[in-house]
Amino acid sequence: MIQSTNEDSKTLTRKERESAFRRDAILDAAREIFERDGFFNTTMAQIAARAEFGVGTLYQFFPSKQALFSEVIRRGLDAFMISLKNLVARKASWRDKLSIFVEFNIGWIENNPGFHRLLHEFYAAPMPEVSQQILDYIRELHLENLRITREIFMEANREGERCDPELKSLMLMGIIHTIAQAHYLGILEKGPAEFTAGILDEFLRRVLP
Repeated sequence: MIQSTNEDSKTLTRKERESAFRRDAILDAAREIFERDGFFNTTMAQIAARAEFGVGTLYQFFPSKQALFSEVIRRGLDAFMISLKNLVARKASWRDKLSIFVEFNIGWIENNPGFHRLLHEFYAAPMPEVSQQILDYIRELHLENLRITREIFMEANREGERCDPELKSLMLMGIIHTIAQAHYLGILEKGPAEFTAGILDEFLRRVLP
């Protein structure tokens, strides 16, 4: 559970800290139930029971199940993106940045199957009130991932490699998304992490055309 321990929490009143704690607890419970039962099979009463609050408390923070689902998705993608950017920023060389980018993405696919189920459920069935909001957010996340990979390949070019950063970025993201989709569908003969070495071999040893 995310606790209010950042710098801003030092200026929050006790009431505000308690409110933030309740909101986080609701989101944690909602993600757990949504991942287990899916959006359409989940009720606000189930989430309230898991969070150990009354149903009315949920509606104090989220006006509908759709709004709560949207925030669960946004929060999960936020956590993914913040962690990824921090890890990449700590690496000095483009090769190390590319390695951690691939390792983190593939690891996230393997370690968060329930969250991928939610994303696929969202794509498969329109959800009133949240579809466009989530689509816009996912679009921004894809753009940010492409920006990160494009900059990595541009750095490779500056160090003497020869490649098309835009094309390489699309190829890499395409491979990652295909692995995610195949893993969700259960058609992979091995786990996503087992593809990591092969992906890195293709992109680190064969940057030159």
